[in-house]
Amino acid sequence: MTLVDVRWQYLGLQVVRLENELISIDVLPELGAKIYNFVHLPSDRNLLWHNPRVPPARQQFGARFDDVWSGGWDELIPNDIPTPVIGNEMLPDHGEVWSQASEWQVIKSSESGAAVRFVNHGHVLPTAFEKTISLRHGDPFCTVQYRLTNLGRQPVDFLWNIHPAMAISSTTRLDLRARRGIVEKWGTDHFEGGSEYDWPYAIDRSGKRVDLREVRPPESTLADHHYLPDVLEGWYAVTDTQARVGFGLVFPTSVFPHLWLFRTFGGWRGLYTLILEASNGYPNDLAIARQTGRCGHLKPSQTIEAEVKAIAYSGYAAVERIEPDGTVIGGKP
Repeated sequence: MTLVDVRWQYLGLQVVRLENELISIDVLPELGAKIYNFVHLPSDRNLLWHNPRVPPARQQFGARFDDVWSGGWDELIPNDIPTPVIGNEMLPDHGEVWSQASEWQVIKSSESGAAVRFVNHGHVLPTAFEKTISLRHGDPFCTVQYRLTNLGRQPVDFLWNIHPAMAISSTTRLDLRARRGIVEKWGTDHFEGGSEYDWPYAIDRSGKRVDLREVRPPESTLADHHYLPDVLEGWYAVTDTQARVGFGLVFPTSVFPHLWLFRTFGGWRGLYTLILEASNGYPNDLAIARQTGRCGHLKPSQTIEAEVKAIAYSGYAAVERIEPDGTVIGGKP
């Protein structure tokens, strides 16, 4: 049975729950439709990370993302770091969606499936951002359909990142198909900022090859940020190799050709998580991404659409591939 439950709250915030036999998804509409929980029901494991010191709470527009980040899956659009736009207006930290309440509507609720639509309108840019989450009976994945529309009379340049924070341990493994990586000039104690490497082996400051598919324990006190430009295939998998349970994302490379990898293994604010972000551009400065042509561009009245699938899977210690329909194919560790 598949259902939508809108009858309860968490810490005073409205919760919209979509659930079937295999997964349970909790969405917080007052925080830009943040997916706060993504639970694999057979193992009773929440695959998303929660900040142990910062609970979710309503935010003021323009809040500093890092200081109020509670974890879960956020939508970062139309920018990452604060960026000026036409008329000396300033796009706020990590975009216009994550901190703002979404309009929402249950559009389907039956035994065969459920769907809820969430809509946010830009404050600085004249945009409409739509996110429809649907779940069918018996599926181990949800489908997220996105629409971004430029409602204005001027072109809009934008960065767009899907930003799920992963629950991890030292037995976690990453699988994805990338060509190369670039170290962002942030948190560069371990790696040389701006250096490039062939995925998955980054070269640290001592000259040692580091396999970025592996997760270090929190005692390693590492933190770094990487760009993986023009990935070979539009999927990734984050697997607990001991429990053999994991989270996968399938995304269209026509819209999201790149991945960003942010890692903090105790090295940033003592936090322990990683984020693999399907992205339409890089670097995190929209002004630079615009200059180099590595960002999205919408003409007046133009709409861009994308569909992704988020999968909860079990039975694998490594993933060879995730098909566009959400089928997970196991691989060798």
